[in-house]
Amino acid sequence: MLDQEKVNNPSIYENTIPSGFSGGFFVYNALGKQEIFFADPNVIQLFECTDIADLRQLTGNSFRGMVYPEDLDQVESNILAQTFESGKRHDYVRYRIRTKNGNIRYIEDFGHLLHGENGQAMFYVYIADVKQEEFFNRSQNSYAETQVFSMNKRIDPLTGLLKVTAFYSEDQEILLNQLADEGETTQILIFDILGLRRINHLKGRDAGNACIVSLVENVREHLPKTVHLFRGDEAEIMAVCTNCEEDEIIGCAEAVVKASGETVLYGIGSTRISIYEGNNTGIKRTMKHAIEEAEYALQVKKMLCVDSERSHALVSLVRALEETDSDTEQHVQRTRRMGELLGKRIGLTDSQLTQLRLLCLLHDIGKISVPLEILNKPGKLSKSEWTVLREHAEKGYQIALSTEELKPIARLILCHHERWDGKGYPSGITREAIPILSRIISVVDSYDAMVNDRSYRKALPVETAKKEIRDNAGTQFDPYLAMEFLAMLKENPELAEGEKTNAADVRTFRTTAQDSLLAGNTKPILYTAYVLDIDDVIIETDDYFETMTGYSREEAVGKLNQYELIPETDIAQYRQQVNAQFEKGDVAYLFHRIRCKDGTVKQVVCHGERYYDSSVKALRSDILVFEI
Repeated sequence: MLDQEKVNNPSIYENTIPSGFSGGFFVYNALGKQEIFFADPNVIQLFECTDIADLRQLTGNSFRGMVYPEDLDQVESNILAQTFESGKRHDYVRYRIRTKNGNIRYIEDFGHLLHGENGQAMFYVYIADVKQEEFFNRSQNSYAETQVFSMNKRIDPLTGLLKVTAFYSEDQEILLNQLADEGETTQILIFDILGLRRINHLKGRDAGNACIVSLVENVREHLPKTVHLFRGDEAEIMAVCTNCEEDEIIGCAEAVVKASGETVLYGIGSTRISIYEGNNTGIKRTMKHAIEEAEYALQVKKMLCVDSERSHALVSLVRALEETDSDTEQHVQRTRRMGELLGKRIGLTDSQLTQLRLLCLLHDIGKISVPLEILNKPGKLSKSEWTVLREHAEKGYQIALSTEELKPIARLILCHHERWDGKGYPSGITREAIPILSRIISVVDSYDAMVNDRSYRKALPVETAKKEIRDNAGTQFDPYLAMEFLAMLKENPELAEGEKTNAADVRTFRTTAQDSLLAGNTKPILYTAYVLDIDDVIIETDDYFETMTGYSREEAVGKLNQYELIPETDIAQYRQQVNAQFEKGDVAYLFHRIRCKDGTVKQVVCHGERYYDSSVKALRSDILVFEI
């Protein structure tokens, strides 16, 4: 109870702390062990202690010891997010305490972060004992609490981090962009846990949440203390690292990956433009562009990871390409090894290296639309056949544009047969106008083709292939890349040798793809080809149409409309996509679903080409469909 004499005579309070209140004031170190420097009598009384020494013994002389153990992680995360990570000095949190006598009390905590002249950071804190029902009441009881709750809407309750949406608030973005404008390079680092949905499904959401919390702890431990952390969608954690170089951040990111129990991937973006990005050297990008770069790098790494759900469509495309060329898998692995090593040698960024890995897989994807008799022809191609083969760069470009995740590498695919002197195809562009990754593929792809057996010739000797690269530096190839590539082969002679095969033993698509159904250790790629008339009625099918759709040739030819193969719920979207692509040209590439005769639904990738058949004087469409 309050002393009535002191109430009636306020001067008694002069230079003293009033006692008898259900709230008090204390000070603790904001860093390290968070030692308690001071606690007034009311705080000591709240904990049912006799003096400051008694309180320090009860709490281990630490703010952490004042908080009920089950509340501690949430409280520390909220305080960190509201002060250090948000650039503010005030925090408001609620937590429970256990008194010396074992009683539970409910506390409201208003803190103020101050820094001394020596740089020491301390929290000056007022706490109040409130009723249990008020403690759990989420309504705003004051202007300060309203402001704090407004802040808490921007805080992720699981990790205590600011939500990534808070980054895009005006004050935060202006603050961080200002740091970049002052000459500091900012790196954006985004982490994600692979297979979080599977963890939630098999082990429960608590297990998934534990993985996210563990990831945040590892990020805080291994990244510089000056980074700003944000919680994104699912398990994504974004770190904004100011005044940092990429090499430093990659080292930190790899330490996080190594320390994490689950499979963790990361993507990096930067406000500094790479020296290989056209003529923009030295120009800085906005934070938004850096985030987009990091997000796409992370997305590509997921696509390249076989354990990721995002890899399925990519795997299907690569399998389809493998069926057109027996050497695709080995060729991809060889070009990827050489391309990645060359990219690191010349100083590509992590984001560029990630795109290069994807480009090594898909630079020849347009070949799935080239007739097999041309691709596997043992002799020299005719002029018309060569014209058809050269179209694969443009076809690959169109395939990439039809898939959202591949759009950023579409132009790289288009340009991978351009030449330094402008005599390449399809556009005839020259020198630095050709993207750096396309120039790398040009060198690596050409060398690998020379030192390995092809359907039309045996492999060339290694020294002959090297001489070809050297002689064509400055004409076909970027001279700098050609010289660096040859130096790389000299330092890594194991990469110079090709993998010899019998040039006669080349698989052909038509004769082996369906036969692989009988193989117990392979997963076949199902496909079918058919022809449509102007009304989209099927007028011709191959031998595999029934295997793919369930409809026999007799049931399909002249009777079955293309749209009868599309699930009813998909028809409107399918029609819109087809029309949109045919408005741009005579070729369409789509990922969509088909409905089989028995009602089952399959996911497919479809290549369609519309043309005028002069023999019947009518429009026709050749359709090639692969199951994915």
